[in-house]
Parts: sequence; C-alpha cells; structure tokens
Amino acid sequence: MTLSPTPTIQLSLLTLMEPTAQCMPPRNHFSAPKWDESKPRELTQYFKELEYLFRDWGITSHTQMKEYVARYVMYDTAGTWAGLSEFAATTIPVGDQAATAISYKNWKEAVICLYPGAEESTCYTVNKLHQLVQDNFDLSAYMLGTFSTYYRVFQKISWWLLQHSKIHANEERHLFQKGIPTLLWAKIARRLEILKPTHHPKDPYDVKDVYEAGNWHLKGTDMSLGIPCAKGILPVTIQPQVTTNNTVITDSYIKKEDMEATISTAVASAMTCIETMINTQLSTPHTPNAANSLCHFCGELGHTMSRGCCNTLEQYICLG
Repeated sequence: MTLSPTPTIQLSLLTLMEPTAQCMPPRNHFSAPKWDESKPRELTQYFKELEYLFRDWGITSHTQMKEYVARYVMYDTAGTWAGLSEFAATTIPVGDQAATAISYKNWKEAVICLYPGAEESTCYTVNKLHQLVQDNFDLSAYMLGTFSTYYRVFQKISWWLLQHSKIHANEERHLFQKGIPTLLWAKIARRLEILKPTHHPKDPYDVKDVYEAGNWHLKGTDMSLGIPCAKGILPVTIQPQVTTNNTVITDSYIKKEDMEATISTAVASAMTCIETMINTQLSTPHTPNAANSLCHFCGELGHTMSRGCCNTLEQYICLG
C-alpha cells in the first residue's frame, strides 16, 4: 500500500501580513490608514480613506465607523475624539420634539472643528489665490518648471473656488494671466493672437490655452526649479553655488534671445546717457578757476589779465 505524499502548504510573508477580507486592518498594519497630527490639512483625506474601506467591507454602523476612525490615530488623539459628546451618544433630546439622531457625519464634523485649517474652506480662499498670483508675478527668474507649478497650484485652488461659487470663470482666467510676468505675457499674447484670430481682445483667454502657449515659449528652460510661493504653500529654496573666486552662480538661467534683448537694452541706455553728458559739457561755457590763475601782466596768482581783474593793469591804463 503506497501512501500519498503529505501536501505542503506554502504561505508567503505578504499573505500572512494581509488582513482578512472580513475585517478592517489592525492598528499599525502597513495597509491601515494613517494621519499625522502635525498636518491638519490631511485630516479630511484620512476620513476619506477610511470611508473607502467602510464601503468595501460593508460597514454601515455609525458606532463602528466612529470606533475605527479613532482606532488608527495616536492614543491621546483617540481619547480626545472619543471624549466628544457626539461619539458616545446616539440621540439627543430637543425639547418636547422627537430625539435627533447623532450620526457619524455629525461626529466627523465635530472632530474636524478641533483642527483649524483642516476644513477645505480654510485651505482654499480667494485671498490665497490672489497671494499666489502676486508671488508668481514677482519672481525674477522664470522657467518652465516655475510656470508648470504655478499652473498646477492655481488650478487646485481655483477649481475648488469655482465649484463653491466663490469666483467666476472670467475672473479665474483674468487672475491667471495677471500672475504671469510682463515679458512672458507679451510673448504669450502674441502667440495667442496668431492661434486664435477671432478671439475678442478684451476677453481673457482660457487658462489651458495660456498655459500651452507659455510652455511653447519656455521650451529649453529648466523644468524643475522654482515653485511659486503662496501662504500655506512651501517654496523650493535654490541654494547658490560659490566658486573659488567667491563668485555666486545661481542655477536659474534665461533663454539666449531674452539675454540678448536685455543686453541690447542696457547698451542703448548707456549710450544715451553718455551722449547726454557730452552735450551738457559742450553747451556749458568753460570758466577757469580764478584761485589758481596766473596774471600774465603782473605775474601774481589769484586773478587773470582781464579788464577789471588786475589792479596793476588798471593803474597803468589810467596813467596812459
């Protein structure tokens, strides 16, 4: 009688670490949602990640959802959240009327209120959009990477403002154009006039059209340096390189044709200044300094042999 070999079970480490399909991942599991309390703006994203898991695993109990949300944060934070009146209560009395149910949504709003800056309404404001526009306009060195970053950050803020009727579409287009430096905007406007000849000159161009025209003009410039600075948005700090001769060299540079135009303008201004100085000197009569003048009649210093300047000459003239 032959015995069949004992079947072997092979389990990978990843399989052992994965949570079962019937339960939420345990705390500190690599797949568990996480939130850093030092970044309040990410709190709403933490709630969204958990709500995706609730839907996947069919969790509909509001009490369970509250417990899972408090499960994956720090111990002290979980205690604070669980201490809210909306966490334990399921209903609240309202006078003589029927009790009002306290849902997971009510508790979630109470938690978000504990962290100023976590609400989307404080993350994206009209003032922040205006600040971004001004910061971008004030940049001295402008490159493709700078322009692309300005477009992405502007779109993120303006999209939320448009969705909540804080600004209008024409205002969005006007603000985007307002944040582009004058020299670059002149080039973009010329290209858009060619590409869109029927566009009314007083109407602002679409944001995407302006972005594509700007990319076309900035081809060949750096694509990674420079992030527009706005309140709540950290800029990239460019560290200058110092050579052995103590010459500071920055990583930013401009296109060749822009440099040639700048040099030509500087030379023309210098030539105009020199010409003005020469004309001023030629038109001004030369008056010698009497203190250092020598009189050729009497040989004394301090005056010249001009009528009324030399007393000796005047005496001789009177004597005939």
